[in-house]
Amino acid sequence: MADLLLDLLDTRPALGVDANSTPRPTKLAYLSHLADQSPAALTSSEPQSLAQSSQSLLLSLQGVSKRSHKSVIESASHHASLTRALPTLVADTTDLRNAIPKLDAEALRFSTTYSKSGENEDLAERKRALLLLRNVERLVDVLELPTLLSSAINIIPANYASALDLNAHIRRLHGLYPDSPLVALVSRQADEAIVKMTADLITALKSPGLKLAASLRTVSWLRRVLPDLSSMTSASRESQEHTLSLLFLCCRVATLDATLGALQPLRELADEERHRQQGASNQSWSGGQQTEKYLKRYVEIFREQSFGVVSMFRSIFPTTGHQASRPNTDTQDPLQPLPSTLSTFPLHLVEMLLETLGKYLPTVKDQVARDSILTQVLYCSGSLGRLGGDFGTLLAGLGEEGEGVTKQSEWVDIVKRHRLLSGRLESVIARHFVAGLGSGVASAVLLQPLDLLKTRVQQSGHGSLMSYLRDVVAAPNKIQTLWRGTVPSALRTGFGSALYFTSLNSIREHVAQSHLLGQDAANRMAHSSSLPTLTPTANLMAGAGARTFAGFVLMPLTVIKVRYESNLYSYQSLVGASSDIYRTNGLRGFFAGFGATAVRDAPYAGMYVLFYELLKKRLSGLSVDSGGQSSNYPVTIKTSQATLVNFSSAIMAGAACSVVSNPFDAVKTRIQLQPAIYRNMYQACRKMKSDEFGVGLDCV
Repeated sequence: MADLLLDLLDTRPALGVDANSTPRPTKLAYLSHLADQSPAALTSSEPQSLAQSSQSLLLSLQGVSKRSHKSVIESASHHASLTRALPTLVADTTDLRNAIPKLDAEALRFSTTYSKSGENEDLAERKRALLLLRNVERLVDVLELPTLLSSAINIIPANYASALDLNAHIRRLHGLYPDSPLVALVSRQADEAIVKMTADLITALKSPGLKLAASLRTVSWLRRVLPDLSSMTSASRESQEHTLSLLFLCCRVATLDATLGALQPLRELADEERHRQQGASNQSWSGGQQTEKYLKRYVEIFREQSFGVVSMFRSIFPTTGHQASRPNTDTQDPLQPLPSTLSTFPLHLVEMLLETLGKYLPTVKDQVARDSILTQVLYCSGSLGRLGGDFGTLLAGLGEEGEGVTKQSEWVDIVKRHRLLSGRLESVIARHFVAGLGSGVASAVLLQPLDLLKTRVQQSGHGSLMSYLRDVVAAPNKIQTLWRGTVPSALRTGFGSALYFTSLNSIREHVAQSHLLGQDAANRMAHSSSLPTLTPTANLMAGAGARTFAGFVLMPLTVIKVRYESNLYSYQSLVGASSDIYRTNGLRGFFAGFGATAVRDAPYAGMYVLFYELLKKRLSGLSVDSGGQSSNYPVTIKTSQATLVNFSSAIMAGAACSVVSNPFDAVKTRIQLQPAIYRNMYQACRKMKSDEFGVGLDCV
């Protein structure tokens, strides 16, 4: 029924109301609701229900409009603009549809143009820029290499080793990247720095005070630099060494010329003296004092520099100077092979010296001055002679028409005196050593019984010499007991005396020649020997120093001797004694008691030499009657008198010194025999004084 009523209503024309405003299901539901109502309800309650529903809907619409009026207005405006936007959208869509083929074509062209498999300049430039960005730190390091190289060269002191390492690294980079402009620029800057470094090294070779170690370092750096500077890449090592050797000699010759050139003021005075002597040959005699000063200084510098140059050359170039330059196999040079550098260089030096001597030595008229200069030249010749450059024979025939710088007889006399002095010095040293060795061995063997008794008395500090002598007499083998420890004593005393006399006389000769500690007029008094006479202070110090040195060298034999002589140990051989000392105390045991020994030996030897020289001088004066001679001249005494004087002086000096040094000898013996009990000199003195009431310090 609702459907029929709805159809009937739909056929009626709409009265200002849209037919589609209400959905059909809603209409059907309402019509069904009306059909279910009674006529009374339709007239009474239905209008109220409709009014209530209308009011509810109105309130709902008002609430919705209040809450959503902005959205509704915007929706309305957007809906109004939609009609205008749709045609624009259609037009834009049409344009997009028409542009898509063009976009596809351009994308295809871009992908084809900038493909990784293709070649494009812009893409390559971009790749280079990215690569540069990734390696910017490495490039900065490469750009800093020339700065680092220059800094290593210019700092003080220069670090040439690091500079050469940096240069080698730059050259490796240049070899790996020969086409790189950046590496080429860095390489050029490095070459400029290396050229400056080479100039500095050459300047260093011209240093006046150049030593062997510095020259070795400088030449080794030049060896590393030379292949980089050489324009011939195929240059052999021998040619490089030859070049370096010539460079070294040129630098040292330049230094020699500069050093000799510093003598210009003296040379000018010598020239004035020479011209004055030549122009006034018939006037008063002139000795050539200024010329003597110039020649002495010239020869001194020449000797020092020439010997240094040749010796350094032989050390730096051990093979270059002894081998002749090999001829070039490609070109036949008639001047090849060249002589070795070292064989011709001394000739140049000698020519310089002979030219100067030939020019200035005739001006020196004083024979003493001429002998002094020629002796100096002889020493210079001997110095070069040690290196194969002796030129002494050239001086004998030097001059014009037999009247040159030196007459042959004059030069022969100088050479003879020099050889006689050298032989005398060698013979004196050998004679002192042999005499000291023989006298030491003889005295050790003859005085061994007394030395043994002294050791036995000092080891305990109790008893007397006679009690120990009775013990030795009561022994079954008296001879073996008395001479026990003779071998180590003979070795110690023999070599000790040899070292002592050799070093003592060497010290005395040095002090006498250098005029140290002031020699007095005692040299002019009568002597019982030809040895130099010194002041008492010099004698004291010379004896103390020589004895301390000999005592330290022979200290192990002293320890073995003392233990061998003592009855606290029963050693059967020297090897057994040495093994026991090393096993018990180590190496330190062989030098036990050296402090006490030095305190004993140094004053003993010093005072011995002092007393010996004083007594010898007094006894020599008593034994010689000068017969009215002046004391300003030396007086020679007979051999028998000299022997008696020396022997008497030695006995009295030894006895006096033994009294002074005996306490230290007792302390030394205790430390060497019992190092565990007597640990050092101070502790040993206190223990011996407290235990033995000082008797042990006075034991004979």
